[in-house]
Amino acid sequence: MNQDLKEQLTHIPKGKYLMIYGRWGNAINHTIEQGELKNVNWDRDTVELHSTVYGNDFTVDMSKAFSIDESRSGSGARGSVQSPDWKQNSQGDWYKGDRKYEGH
Repeated sequence: MNQDLKEQLTHIPKGKYLMIYGRWGNAINHTIEQGELKNVNWDRDTVELHSTVYGNDFTVDMSKAFSIDESRSGSGARGSVQSPDWKQNSQGDWYKGDRKYEGH
């Protein structure tokens, strides 16, 4: 586990919701492991999280992690991961969700 993540984890209380970015398995792009912090095993460089969606505990290998986001309070707390695409209505106006594009 890199020193910055180790330092960050020392200040995070148990129960805090985390999104841990890294590359696990055969992923080409980075992936995210997320859940409430249950335990840190400093000897094994692992973090145990509790999934608030599935209700289970799982272990994250921190040697493959590169950042921790502790700004959310739960899964989807800041809205969905994907945002709506721009769509054109029958009058020719462009909208993203219910927000009209006011371009120049």
